Amino acid sequence: MNTMSQTILGLMIAGILAAASTFAFYARSLDQSADVKMLGNCEGCVFDGQDFSERKLMGINLASAQLSNIVFDRAAMNIAIFDGASLRGVSFVGSDLSGASFVGSQLENVTFGGAGLSGAVFEGVVSQNPA
Repeated sequence: MNTMSQTILGLMIAGILAAASTFAFYARSLDQSADVKMLGNCEGCVFDGQDFSERKLMGINLASAQLSNIVFDRAAMNIAIFDGASLRGVSFVGSDLSGASFVGSQLENVTFGGAGLSGAVFEGVVSQNPA
């Protein structure tokens, strides 16, 4: 491949990467709920009034997130990370939270009725008004 072809190819790749990163930035700023998926990273996200019932969210990272009035009923959330998160008015009724981590989280009016909590870690959790 000659120098001119290498330069053109390099510019094309740079342009594609720039366009992809710009699109990703704008998509993320429009709706963080799109980040909430299996093995997703939503560290520090802020959600209020969302319903994630029956979703497959295994391994999701919601560390340091602020979650208010959220429904995770019957969701598959094993090995999810809620370390340092603030959860207010959150329902995990019937969810699979086996192996989930809530280290250092603040829980207020959080419901775990019928949730699978095998191996879940609640070290240093501050809980108020358990529902």
